[in-house]
Amino acid sequence: MAIRALIARQSTAAAAAGQRRCLWVSATSSSSELTVAVAQCTEHIRRAVVNSSKHTTTSQDACFVSVTPTYSAADIEQVSSSVSQGLRGVSSAVDVVGTVVDQVNGRAAVSLLFYTPRDRQSASAAVPFFIGDEHGRQRLRESAVGRWHTPASDVYSRASVLPHSATQAASSVRLPPELAGIPDPLGINLLLLASDRETRQTADALSKHFPRAAILGLVGAATPFLNARPYTLLGASIRSSGCVGLAFSGSEAPVLSVAHPGMVAATPVLRIVRAKGNVVLEVENAKAAHTLIAAMRSSTSGDNRVYARLSCTEAAARESLLQPGPLSAVFRVTGGDPAKGGVAVDTLSDIPPGCFIQFLVSASKPLAMPEPGTGGIPIVEFGATAETTGDNSPQLGVYSAATEGGFVYAYPETTTNSTGLFSAPTECAVPGSRATLSLGVFS
Repeated sequence: MAIRALIARQSTAAAAAGQRRCLWVSATSSSSELTVAVAQCTEHIRRAVVNSSKHTTTSQDACFVSVTPTYSAADIEQVSSSVSQGLRGVSSAVDVVGTVVDQVNGRAAVSLLFYTPRDRQSASAAVPFFIGDEHGRQRLRESAVGRWHTPASDVYSRASVLPHSATQAASSVRLPPELAGIPDPLGINLLLLASDRETRQTADALSKHFPRAAILGLVGAATPFLNARPYTLLGASIRSSGCVGLAFSGSEAPVLSVAHPGMVAATPVLRIVRAKGNVVLEVENAKAAHTLIAAMRSSTSGDNRVYARLSCTEAAARESLLQPGPLSAVFRVTGGDPAKGGVAVDTLSDIPPGCFIQFLVSASKPLAMPEPGTGGIPIVEFGATAETTGDNSPQLGVYSAATEGGFVYAYPETTTNSTGLFSAPTECAVPGSRATLSLGVFS
């Protein structure tokens, strides 16, 4: 068995400013027995919380759980209650959410991320929630992957002037009472999610209602052969679909960053001349498909899968794939038509002409990630699983989970200051990619 180093994080800057204070603790165990692994994690969390100052036992705490399918289905379905029981004495009740994942810190394990307000009189509790089909969510991914919608089959209203298509469907999502009843939506600064593949519509609705929040969600691992459920989402009850999550309040959003260390460029940065929906038709006086075919013929990558980096500005397009800003994103290329010249990109948003595209392929060896800067303390890292290892490993001491389905993320509206494609939540299943949340002035 192995216990990963326990990490206790707090915002010293927020404490110095007299703002709300909180404590984050993560623990990971790779014990072969899930009950033992959970007991080891909760014991370390108990010690950290009890040793922290100003601790009192209340019902305001929350825990995000990631567990790999190497454990039995029966034990996994008892994780929420096992965590709550293990934390008795430091919490009278713990709101537990989470999901089954492919990797925890790069291996088979269980990991807990525990949150508790340190100053009980001024800090706010995390709000647990669930959003599913019963809240008006539509199954967009089942009919919209890799192609644009025909007028006859389109579930969106083409007469709408909203900037991106999924937002039209997101407007039909009804937030559950626990979220709709939050008195100050602008006070929510972080939404941490676990979901099935239908992430975008839910994230759009959350982003619209909580515009100052950073959003980070992990797509769970598919579990039909584990327990006959499409997905296994943990919460007050076990869910087979939908989205579970925690909403946190504070004065400022944590720092969200996304990196793509598993990708290298196959083409230069190109301006998009014509596009329709999610299909790029023409780039700088050439058909997009012809440009891509020529690049692939000269590529040395042994992987035939292709990806596209879309950027709002040329400056954003030339940023490092290891430290890109909020005005660019990487998507899978899901198809192409050499005759018509179109290349389909795996996004539910309209791609606007005038933005920039760069085709990417998998690197033979992941790029080495730079050392964490001084912009904050990393606490959470969600990723899309990669077939290669090497330098593309989780940061030590960070709560890390990855799945083949990847993650969804959205920056606070004050970060992007843009409209259309780059103001919307983004889904990322690009192998080896990762999204990290860091605490700066966060409370």
